[in-house]
Amino acid sequence: MVALRSRRLERLFSARLDEVSHAQVAALIDAQVTEHYDLDFKRGLYGNKDEDRRSLAGDVAAMANTAGGVIVLGIDEDEQARACAAPGVALSDNEIGRIRQIVANLVSPLPTFDILPVSPEGQDDHGFLLIAVPRSPSAPHAVLVNTGLRFPRRNGTTTTYMSEPEVATAYRNRYAGMQSRLDDAARYEGSLVARLDGENETFVVVTLVPDVAGGFTLDTKALRHFREEVVNRDPYGVPRGLYWQRASVGTGRLVADGSHKGPKAKYLACELYESGAGAFAAVVDNRKTMRAGEEDAKVSRVDDETLVNAIWGGLRFLGSHARDRAAAGGNATIQATIWPVTPDLPAILAHHRGFADQLGDQQVDRMPHSSAVVAIDDLPQNGPALISAVAVLANGLVQHFGQPEALQVTTAGTIRFPYWSQFIRQNIRTAAESAEIPVTQETV
Repeated sequence: MVALRSRRLERLFSARLDEVSHAQVAALIDAQVTEHYDLDFKRGLYGNKDEDRRSLAGDVAAMANTAGGVIVLGIDEDEQARACAAPGVALSDNEIGRIRQIVANLVSPLPTFDILPVSPEGQDDHGFLLIAVPRSPSAPHAVLVNTGLRFPRRNGTTTTYMSEPEVATAYRNRYAGMQSRLDDAARYEGSLVARLDGENETFVVVTLVPDVAGGFTLDTKALRHFREEVVNRDPYGVPRGLYWQRASVGTGRLVADGSHKGPKAKYLACELYESGAGAFAAVVDNRKTMRAGEEDAKVSRVDDETLVNAIWGGLRFLGSHARDRAAAGGNATIQATIWPVTPDLPAILAHHRGFADQLGDQQVDRMPHSSAVVAIDDLPQNGPALISAVAVLANGLVQHFGQPEALQVTTAGTIRFPYWSQFIRQNIRTAAESAEIPVTQETV
């Protein structure tokens, strides 16, 4: 999966960039497609002279500093910058490695980019190289020229360099963008929390905000597909018998929950925005049902296994929305919060393995919170990268309770089998085997 998602370019190539064929690239000739701010043609490979290396670095940095785009190696252009011939280039792993090394040596900070070889069927050594660069939230990216730095950007079909005031503005935008994504995550979390039945249930709320927003059309067709995808489905990492019951829309977003009726969401809830951002909530303690009439119903007992399972499902669900529905790419800010937790309703971390059922030594009276930045493409499907992201968020939450790490998963992307309860272990093993997630018997 490539980090760059562009509806314009995908329409131009008639395919997603990681699925484009040799014939689809060659078709740019017949269509006389013109270079644009997000499309650059090069007849051949970049050379080894210093100026050629700087040209490669500058072209990649310019795309990252502007709106993202694709550099196509192997397409010639005429005087009007229209694709006019397809001589192709030699394809090899060595060339791909050389391009990566040049960009890594000359561009700072290193932007995200993919190099995609495209060749005719049965011929792997000649074709096109596509360098796909998403717009970067870490812009501005500088190119090392002799002993100085220059900041390129795309200006129509050409590359120009930013002035000093423009560079200063770009840096301000970088830091403002980071804060803006955190603010957006808090806003999306707050919107979802307002819909939850916090009187009886305690939830983990998982939020995702793409660095570079995507987009989809929220219409009747989108709602129908959403209902088909979610209603009567269990979204947890490993199914535990809770299902989406109803799905609808709000302003600029799809919404769903696990309730049959009533204004407040029970068990499950989500809000999925047109930008690819979203928030997901899943119950981790049902105080009224599980301990009705008990004195310690005044304390949330957050089950560690359910917490990890819910974060697992939430990240996968939100990642799929961001990538597959909204076509967002690159990285995303993710966060998780346990809600509600207050001085009047504190929480402890618990488990159901053996006799001593409390983990850690701390009761918390403020909402535990954790956050991270991950690649969106790591999240939509089960695999070690998703498990690693789950561990990062879960560790940040359980440390509030005095527990150093979530026991069920690791940041290396493995599953610790002994820390899952007996009734769920077969499902864990099945999920792990199908996604090639390493399972260990490690205990800590």
